[in-house]
Amino acid sequence: MVYDDVIKMVGNTPLLQFKTDEIKGSRLFVKLEGWNPTGSIKDRACLYNIKGAIKDGKLKEGMIILDASSGNMACAIAYYGAIMGYNTELVCGSKLTADKANFIKYLGSKLTMHGDFTIEANRYCRDVITLEHPEKYCFLDQLHNDNNPLASYESLGPEIYNDIPKIKMIVGSLGSGGSMYGTSKYLKEQNKDVMSVTVESSSGYKIPGTGTFVDGDYVTPFIERGRKEVFDDSISIELPNAQKRTQQLLKQGIFVGWQTGGVLDGAIQAINKHNIKGDVVAISGDSGWKNIDKLITNN
Repeated sequence: MVYDDVIKMVGNTPLLQFKTDEIKGSRLFVKLEGWNPTGSIKDRACLYNIKGAIKDGKLKEGMIILDASSGNMACAIAYYGAIMGYNTELVCGSKLTADKANFIKYLGSKLTMHGDFTIEANRYCRDVITLEHPEKYCFLDQLHNDNNPLASYESLGPEIYNDIPKIKMIVGSLGSGGSMYGTSKYLKEQNKDVMSVTVESSSGYKIPGTGTFVDGDYVTPFIERGRKEVFDDSISIELPNAQKRTQQLLKQGIFVGWQTGGVLDGAIQAINKHNIKGDVVAISGDSGWKNIDKLITNN
């Protein structure tokens, strides 16, 4: 492919089959969202959020793009904000990896650390920063911005269906819930029998990009809608299993973080639990380089 604009490189990420003898009668494919320009699925929602704010008149020339993130969305905003000519300010929680923090700083974005969870940073953006300077900032608010799931509804879902039209199950982690809600909604509109399975962290575990909702992590409107409308099952995964699966993926040349390892573990559990026969897609949220500090400590 030849491109004249890096923004056009977002999406159309590859699917790679994961080979395992743990499942019978099905094929498991990994959707490699780490192949997006900043190495994350959040590139899709980021662009939709920014372009939507421009279209709605909320983001004007000279304003600073502001948002809260656990890391991947912050990286995407810093990157695309710089490309599109906007200054950016990101507020992140304590789970931010050193690699993501360095990426954000390298791109010239202002990085503020606040709290342990994205919702805490989100409230800080809304209740403190924007209230003090309402004309200065455009708060994208990814946790409540409908352009978030729309990005996956209009891009990720169609890509998967185009490549795997006989898909039986889609599996992905829940963070903000936007990607899984949008993707699942699209796929079920094409075939109501496609099963949507979400992956969450088990109690006591903190896996990047995967909420521990049983321990009180914030449930966004997208997760609430998804549970009512399109999510069929939820699989809880533990960090040691996610780490083991991440190593299994690496042995097949798939360089990802623990989030994807958790999704793989959840996908294999779900395939066997529901006796799925046919093609299954597991969404890999980001690339390994954005989690290398954690990967090395566990090696």
